[in-house]
Amino acid sequence: MGLVMMETYERLEKTWGELVGRSETTVVCATGTAALHLALEAFSFPLGAEVIVPEYTMVACARAVTMAGLKPVFVDCNSDLLINPNLIMKKITSKTVAIMPVHIYGRRCAMDQIIEIANEKNLRVIEDCSEYHGGILHPSSDACCWSYYKNKIVAGEEGGVISFAVADSENKATNYAKCLRSHGFGPNQDPYHIPRGLSARMSNHHATLILDSLNKLTENLVARKQVEGWYNEMMPTALRMPSRDVVWVYDVRLPARSDQRRIVRSLNQQGIPARYGFLPVSCQPEYRDVLLDTSRLKAFQASQQIIYLPVQPEMTHQTVQETTETLINLL
Repeated sequence: MGLVMMETYERLEKTWGELVGRSETTVVCATGTAALHLALEAFSFPLGAEVIVPEYTMVACARAVTMAGLKPVFVDCNSDLLINPNLIMKKITSKTVAIMPVHIYGRRCAMDQIIEIANEKNLRVIEDCSEYHGGILHPSSDACCWSYYKNKIVAGEEGGVISFAVADSENKATNYAKCLRSHGFGPNQDPYHIPRGLSARMSNHHATLILDSLNKLTENLVARKQVEGWYNEMMPTALRMPSRDVVWVYDVRLPARSDQRRIVRSLNQQGIPARYGFLPVSCQPEYRDVLLDTSRLKAFQASQQIIYLPVQPEMTHQTVQETTETLINLL
């Protein structure tokens, strides 16, 4: 009998799984959003159940919850932009089934406290690590999800991956997610499809790009830390945010009355790919809460002040200096 060749996407699953210490429970898929969606589906939560999601995050987090037939319940952030664990308990109801902490801009959430709450309330924890490649995962989280989109630390043109807990009983969630990503095809590829399956496979082409990027991860992370250090040396203390566990981008908090839009537009016009921070998810049209005064949220206040500057491993001290001086002059 001839050898069965491993597909490239399967090689990525194996390599990524070994990297994060979850070699048998890793599932690659089409996008980071699909990773969150499949992780939620794999736990077979009852439709309409609630998932705790940060206010200050990408709308994709909430949409993954919605696509899984669940309801996102939003929790405000601390001044470091991370979900405030002290507010989580107030949002938990009899319908809550999971918490989705998001490691914003590479800054690690208070995972020990979040896991403690989850254990007390018998909830699942699904970490969104899309901006946290190479960071330390909590050993008790039920699933960790990443995006491989082209602007991420480990990147292809597109892609996503889930690593379920090592303790996933007989790889139940892992195997379920693998079936769901291919329209619910069962392991024997019979004509009966598992309900709620979708088309979320990763192509071998994308896997090849991601593996090439993954091979450079260690030097990439070291170089990014160096870039962060240069920014820290030059950036006025009043603008600096807390340090990042993994450096994806360099976020700064502008003075309260700054013209945020003018500054970002001017930076872009000068070839600096600065971006706005997130708008609270409760402000997005599909999740707008008419009963909530969003202006009182720390997430809203941050959305009016936070911008982020580029971090790339090939950046030089001079590039960082020019970027920082340009921002200071605009202020």
